[in-house]
Amino acid sequence: MVTHDRSGSGPAGFSPQLTRDVAQALNEYLLSNGPEADAQLRDLTNRVCAEAHDLGLPPEKMLIAIKQLFERAPLPDIAHSDSRRYAFERFISGCIKAYFEAS
Repeated sequence: MVTHDRSGSGPAGFSPQLTRDVAQALNEYLLSNGPEADAQLRDLTNRVCAEAHDLGLPPEKMLIAIKQLFERAPLPDIAHSDSRRYAFERFISGCIKAYFEAS
C-alpha cells in the first residue's frame, strides 16, 4: 500500500501532485478536447482511483473527493458551460468506472 504525506494534500488526502495533475488535465481537456486530452483524462481517472483505494476511501467518499478536486481546479472561463459540464461528467464517470474495475 502506498502512503502519502497528507500535509498540504488535496481533498480527502489526495497527493498534491495528483491534485495539480487533475487541474492540468481538466484544463487541457476543456481547451482542446482532442484525443490526447481524452487519453490523458482517462489515465488520470485511473490514478485518482488508485490513490482513493490506497487511502481506503469507500465509493461515496471517493465521489465527494473527486467532486471537490473538480470544483477546486482552476479551470478556464468557458463561454459554453456545456463544455465544463461535459468535462465534469467525463471525469466523474471515468473515476467511478476505474474505481470499481480496480476493486
